[in-house]
Amino acid sequence: MVFMQIGFVSAESGQGRAKNVRNIMLKNSVNIMLCAICWWAVGYAFAYGKSAGGILGVSHFFSDGETFGSKPWFFTWTFCLSSVTIASGCLAERTHLFVYPVYTAVLSIAVHPVIAHWAWSPDSWLSNKTGSPCRFLDFAGGTVVHIVGGLTGLIGAVICGPRMGRFEDGVHKEIPGHDVSSVSLGSLMLWFGWFGFNCGSTYIYMGADVVGASAAVSRVALNMTLCASGAGMTSLVVASVMSGTFDLAVCCNGLMAGLSASTAIVGFVTPWAAVITGVMAGLLYVGTSRLLVRLGIDDPLDGSAIHCGSGLLGCILSGFLARPAYVEQMAGRQCGGVVYGTHGGDQLGMQLLGLTVSIAWTALWAVLTFSVLKHYGLLRVDQQTELAGIDNMEHGGPAYPEFLQRVHTSRTGQ
Repeated sequence: MVFMQIGFVSAESGQGRAKNVRNIMLKNSVNIMLCAICWWAVGYAFAYGKSAGGILGVSHFFSDGETFGSKPWFFTWTFCLSSVTIASGCLAERTHLFVYPVYTAVLSIAVHPVIAHWAWSPDSWLSNKTGSPCRFLDFAGGTVVHIVGGLTGLIGAVICGPRMGRFEDGVHKEIPGHDVSSVSLGSLMLWFGWFGFNCGSTYIYMGADVVGASAAVSRVALNMTLCASGAGMTSLVVASVMSGTFDLAVCCNGLMAGLSASTAIVGFVTPWAAVITGVMAGLLYVGTSRLLVRLGIDDPLDGSAIHCGSGLLGCILSGFLARPAYVEQMAGRQCGGVVYGTHGGDQLGMQLLGLTVSIAWTALWAVLTFSVLKHYGLLRVDQQTELAGIDNMEHGGPAYPEFLQRVHTSRTGQ
């Protein structure tokens, strides 16, 4: 699953401009290292330690790498790291390097661990809500990872404002990335890493039932593949009809939207439901991406449309499409989606409750963090730095000096 970080960095650097590649590479490296330290010190404890009143874990600080409550330290760290990395792309190309360690610490300590405890601890208040036979379902992080990361990034992008030249005189202007091959390769790397993300989560649910887990892993892998494929194809076809061109970046982003939606639902549904989820995720991605542009919100990687929108979709669809037999197998509850009629209303209600509190908690910390940074002038680089490129002003020069020199020579004839 750490391999996913290579995919994230590849996709983000490819969709960025050449003058900011060093900055993108460095900030992602800083995020990985700081997230590891925060998760080791307190994040793992808050998420998976012994529950205090169902709100927060209070044991296993400064972890020695143990597995507590079937949750291995290393495996769970990669979930937290993914939420941090998702937010990074939404803020690319116009923010200070200082911003990234600040919000990484906030997400790794105060946001992701708390929501992970609510969603996945068997002793949390959301898993034992009085009056409901059901518990909140989030198979591998549709809310805990994708909504947390996508919503944090969206709020950061709104508070920071768009890149210079993105919106002028009421007209939006495309700012294409410098390497579409890097975007494509990064997306495929992420798809490969996602099998560890979702299939690996199956063993946490199934525990010692090796035979049952093996069959469940096969189903999860199939569902994830169908969901991703349905979303990628749908987004490509719909966007091509609307624009008249076949856009590789849209196809890659649609694929990741399907993967994000599958993360919430993939262990609880049948293959036909996975296909439906994928098609809806592809449609939602295209629509949300265009809505953000209309609202004047600049998200260079469409990360909020991909992750927040699809994570939300997947968690809601669990309330409709979750098969009771699979829910009982994975979560130990005799509940299912509305279409199956087995406590469907209760399950949908739990999904909406879990989403509401998770969104509110994430938004609170995101608004607070980015507003404070902006107030003290620490959020956005100055105009000169943004125009010249963050690499040139803060990182000792461009990532591709020979390439840029050739471009300059071809343009000036010197």
